[in-house]
Amino acid sequence: MAENIDFNDILENIFLSENTQCKESYNEGYRTGCDAGNPEGFHLGYHRGAEIGRELGYYFGIVNNYLEDDDKSDVKHSEKTIKQLKRVKELIDTFPRTNSEQHDILASLEIIRAQYKKACAMLKISSNNPYAVNFSF
Repeated sequence: MAENIDFNDILENIFLSENTQCKESYNEGYRTGCDAGNPEGFHLGYHRGAEIGRELGYYFGIVNNYLEDDDKSDVKHSEKTIKQLKRVKELIDTFPRTNSEQHDILASLEIIRAQYKKACAMLKISSNNPYAVNFSF
């Protein structure tokens, strides 16, 4: 038996078939991209986090070394220098350890870098990080 289909609906389906096919293809491509992009994004974030952790660990080690040496050594650093070293240590201690949208990790990292460079200038040592990733074009 013939179904009760309106002739206008048939024509509309024919003329809009390209739009329907485009929407279906877009949705399929979007799902495929999400599935492929998530692991890649995870690995990129994981490795970038490891680089940041290594950098902060290096800064923390240098700062701790100078703070401990000041306590043990006869040569004392100025109160201003010690205060700056403690500030860098405090900034590193308060750096977020979990992934949160409320914290601007890159802004915090830039503040720590600037304060570390300031402490190095006061100590008259190089602020170069041996673990820094250097790009040159």
